[in-house]
Amino acid sequence: MFVYHFLRFWVGGALRVWIRKIYASFEAPLPEDVPIIFACTHPNSAIDYCFLPLITRKKSFVMVRGDVFANKWLDKFLRALWMLPVYRMRDGYSTLNKNADSFQECYNEFDKNGRTLIFSEGTSIQEKRLQPMKKGTARLALDYLESGSNKEIYVVPMANNYSRFRQFRYTVMTKFAKPIKVSDYRELYEENRAKAYNQLTDDIEASLKRILIEENDYADDSWAEKALNVLRFNRLDNRGEWIIEDEQPLNEERALVERFNEKGDSAVSEDWKKAYRDLKVDEEMEGLLKRSGRKDVHWMLLFSLSIFSALAYVIHFIPLEVSKWIVKNKIKDVLFENTVIILGSSVFYLLQFIIVATVLSIIFGWTGFVTACSMLAVSAIYSEIVDDFRFAWRNHKLVNKKAEYTRLFNELMKVS
Repeated sequence: MFVYHFLRFWVGGALRVWIRKIYASFEAPLPEDVPIIFACTHPNSAIDYCFLPLITRKKSFVMVRGDVFANKWLDKFLRALWMLPVYRMRDGYSTLNKNADSFQECYNEFDKNGRTLIFSEGTSIQEKRLQPMKKGTARLALDYLESGSNKEIYVVPMANNYSRFRQFRYTVMTKFAKPIKVSDYRELYEENRAKAYNQLTDDIEASLKRILIEENDYADDSWAEKALNVLRFNRLDNRGEWIIEDEQPLNEERALVERFNEKGDSAVSEDWKKAYRDLKVDEEMEGLLKRSGRKDVHWMLLFSLSIFSALAYVIHFIPLEVSKWIVKNKIKDVLFENTVIILGSSVFYLLQFIIVATVLSIIFGWTGFVTACSMLAVSAIYSEIVDDFRFAWRNHKLVNKKAEYTRLFNELMKVS
């Protein structure tokens, strides 16, 4: 459990720097004292797994692509992080037999009321759209009933909705659908396994579609995404919690996207589009309408926060730049950029901390160690002030146009 608590602290700390807020919502309470399979969407690589243990505060295993377990040392390391392999047809037909071993490991956890997350789409694509479902989730759930255990098991569909996939300080809106009681499919399973697999898979898909923001013809620069930038003008959450149980942001964004799915780009007028371009709107303007319209306030923020922000920049410089170098020179798929930068920088930050703490402790003793620990305090405080500083730095010249941005927002509200 030490590893779990340490990783939850360390990775959670890294995510707090990168992610503005996590909004969690539930169609129904999660079942207690029973095994659960979380059937999760998978648009953002390994980052998708991080939110479940952070929100529920409970350890969960995760099923990941089996080919990364080929190295025996990596196999041991990943299993120590509660990862289990699941093999796909693309990994080779001969590897599919290994799934029986992975499923048995899951069954052993289920017997102890364990939890497992599985990416039911079987692939990761950075789109705001549900990919075709695979039957692995249904097989895992229904075959467990046949394994001899009399335990009930539930499938809980789970969707991670991202404001942007690769933006620094983005927002995540995670919603959990109503738990699906697997024993309700037992009779069909005993009659015809294939039909039971298909029915449960279809029901999981229907639940995911209900809680996922799906955008037709998604692109980073689509007019739907640009409209979402304007919608977020009015979002500035001053609640101290980082993880908040609130579905309003999700409902607002879904309502707007559904309007664009229905009307296409004509959901907004050509005059609105021209005003958007003329005002040079971008994703860095979140909360603009809730912030002060006085330049002197933003200049004071810049002055008061600049020294601390500069110190945080220096502390994070090496871990971040090394991660960016890896992305630029080693990562060919944009899908993995966010994962490598966030998780990579957290690993390199840990190595940097260990080196600095060791050197300073040798030279200055406990004083040196405490000084090194102040790095962690700086990072924690930076995660709380970074939005105010970055907004003031990037947008202090624009606040005198607040009335024009307000009109743009109000016009959008008429169509959403």
